Amino acid sequence: MSFNIVLTTADDIVSVIDSVNAQGGAVSIDFIIKFTGIASKNQATNALIMAIDMGLLSFDSSQDTYAIASPLARLLATATEDNQKAALMRIILEQYTPFETFIARYAITQNIDAACSQTKVIHALSSNERDLKSTIISMATYARILKRESASAYAFFHGSEKTHLQYIDEFLEEKMISDILMRQYLGDIVYQSVDHMNVIMPLLDSVVKSRSNPLDAKAVILYAGNAFESFLDQLAQNKQISLQGKNGIISKLSAFQSGAISKKHRGAIEFIGQVRNAADHGVDVAEGNNTWVVTKETATIYPIIVALTIKNILQRENGIIEI
Repeated sequence: MSFNIVLTTADDIVSVIDSVNAQGGAVSIDFIIKFTGIASKNQATNALIMAIDMGLLSFDSSQDTYAIASPLARLLATATEDNQKAALMRIILEQYTPFETFIARYAITQNIDAACSQTKVIHALSSNERDLKSTIISMATYARILKRESASAYAFFHGSEKTHLQYIDEFLEEKMISDILMRQYLGDIVYQSVDHMNVIMPLLDSVVKSRSNPLDAKAVILYAGNAFESFLDQLAQNKQISLQGKNGIISKLSAFQSGAISKKHRGAIEFIGQVRNAADHGVDVAEGNNTWVVTKETATIYPIIVALTIKNILQRENGIIEI
């Protein structure tokens, strides 16, 4: 198997994976650049190349789009704190053959340059040796496998109070608790009737991200907003309502007649759509070209409001009017 290690950072790799997971489905590089804030297309492309080489993303050349290719990618994108991300990256790197070769050679040579050079030879890599070294060191330090001791010296990381598996176990427990809470918010009947892949999963990811430190409010809103838009798609299909030419929550809402969605629920949907627009769009001309800031409080309650609005809309279908 051939490998392609290019110049990038572990942070950029995680960022592009997060953007693909947040949007769901097929994602363009334009969206990835906008979501991550990565400075250039070349920088984003390199991160994407590495994510693909590590088996975390896939690329559809016919559509020029990217998609999640591994459950580990989704876990990495939704981890709530740095120790969890480091632990997950370590699991990923343990399955990435060139990195395992590098670690084995470094353990023998105790020389970063020699280990990189030997890794390049063993795997017949076309990579620039300086780029190879920079990328591998970035991934190794991110995963807390190596730690910098001086400008050019690194040592294996020891002395952590917890193993990387314990951090992953804690993270999976957080996700399980979020799943239980979501079932409580929605109720089992609603939970089972809603599209799991396109609605429940991104909504769960949003709940988990709302507990992250530091909080990425934009990501929380995007995950939950995408979940709600997918719910509208499912609802429209069930009611045989065409959404052709409709993009976004508020636009799709306009396709539903008042009888299909109640006036009060329409108001809740307007709120969901407006918050998502504020998080997703750039400057607001109506506000003096200023950019809206999504507060911590809004990001924290937004996934819950989305979940309850979904439940209330479906409850009305059964003759129960709640808000």
